[in-house]
Amino acid sequence: MGVDASSWTAEVPKSVSGLQGSCIVIPCSFNYPEPEEKPSEFTGIWFKDTHDTIYHPDSSNIIKDYRGRTELVGYLRQKNCSLRIDPLHHSDKGPFHFRVEIKDQNKYSYIHDTVSIAVSSSPDPPSLSVREEVKVGEEVFASCSVSHSCPSDSPLLTWSHSGTPSVQSQQLTNGQWKVTSSLTFTPSITDHNQSLVCTVAFRVGKPVKSLRTLNVKYAPVDVKIEGVSSVKEGDSVELRCSSDSNPAAHSYHWHHSRGPLPTTGPTITLENVTRLTEALYCTANNTEGQGHSSSLKLNVEYPPEIKVGSACTSDTSMVTCLCIVDSEPPGTVEWSLPAGPLPTLPSTRMERHGSVTMVTLQRALGFSETIHCHASNTQGNATLSFTVSTNDKMLMVYISIGIAALVLVVILITMSACLLNKTGGRSHRDLSVTCKQEVDTAKCASSDPSTSRKEQKDTSSEIHTNYYTNNHVYGNMETEMVGDPYDCDGGDEGVYGNV
Repeated sequence: MGVDASSWTAEVPKSVSGLQGSCIVIPCSFNYPEPEEKPSEFTGIWFKDTHDTIYHPDSSNIIKDYRGRTELVGYLRQKNCSLRIDPLHHSDKGPFHFRVEIKDQNKYSYIHDTVSIAVSSSPDPPSLSVREEVKVGEEVFASCSVSHSCPSDSPLLTWSHSGTPSVQSQQLTNGQWKVTSSLTFTPSITDHNQSLVCTVAFRVGKPVKSLRTLNVKYAPVDVKIEGVSSVKEGDSVELRCSSDSNPAAHSYHWHHSRGPLPTTGPTITLENVTRLTEALYCTANNTEGQGHSSSLKLNVEYPPEIKVGSACTSDTSMVTCLCIVDSEPPGTVEWSLPAGPLPTLPSTRMERHGSVTMVTLQRALGFSETIHCHASNTQGNATLSFTVSTNDKMLMVYISIGIAALVLVVILITMSACLLNKTGGRSHRDLSVTCKQEVDTAKCASSDPSTSRKEQKDTSSEIHTNYYTNNHVYGNMETEMVGDPYDCDGGDEGVYGNV
């Protein structure tokens, strides 16, 4: 057109990359000879090859395959001719070039400045970076980035680990942009050998991801003692100390309540284990620190022992027997009588305090003089016999009761005899008979009563003879039932005469 062609220039990348189904922006800038008067209007046009119009302000001029998919995003007055294609088809490879038409000025097609598009069907995975070795509890920084060709619809980046993310975007050359997501997090023990994953989701297609396996350093944890939990008294036992750590523990130590043991290493052997063997714990060490196990008290099994304090006591009506048994494992404790295949006696009460079993039996007094307490478990058995007896205090009570009963019997017998003698006094008055036969009535009436009683006692054999041989002497017995049988004064001598 008679204008210096060196002033008509355009800058476009030789090639741009885009994802099928996404959008792409072809960066473009142009230059033209500056007229004396500032142009009033610009028209930008894009062509595919040399003749297919893919963009024109008048959409009717656009070929059908690109109609509605292209847009001029650059501001021509600022010499920006960037073109957006959305969505990008697999056939959108180019080459493409730009043409500018200046109203009342010249027109120019930049056919020597072409751009091609590399269309991919799937995105590239993101780039993920994180330190190879991290320490538990320390803050870690990771970043994940991906390039794309659609700044208006940036891909979404997400993380598999919780933390504080931040996103940045920047423009690259050749029509590419880069989006970067940074994550600040604090790793834990559970993150060791786990994958840190960054996932990128584009507008179309399946998400893509990148991952890195975390190598988390931490001091020993889950330190524990492994081995048999139960052992017979007198046997030997081997125990092992294990832990979870990164790196692995390089040393182990064993301790009990009095301090460290001379044994080092992950295993220890205890000889001649007894029920008094102390509880143990172990420590594991690595470059990150130390961890220790909980205490282990071996479950030492031994046969029953019937302890001091087992005994039987009794009161006025009840026998109470207590049997105290120490055994591991706790077994059965039964009561039985000494002779014959008799059934066991049911216990009244049973209490267990660790390895000690306390069994009580209560029975009525006098059921047996001897009773057996029999204890057994998986390691053996033991039997102890008890003699059922009263204590000294209760024995004195029993003796006092016996003496009181004896005295009562004597009193009852004496009263019965006196009553019998009183009743028979009016019927067998030997003294009165003697008085009547040997002394006159006046002398008898004035005689000493004590003398009369003595005389009655001396002649008792004669009264008894009359009692059994003369039945007729009882004829007047019922006439006198009251009064002193030894009192002769004022009495009816006629009555005693018949006696």
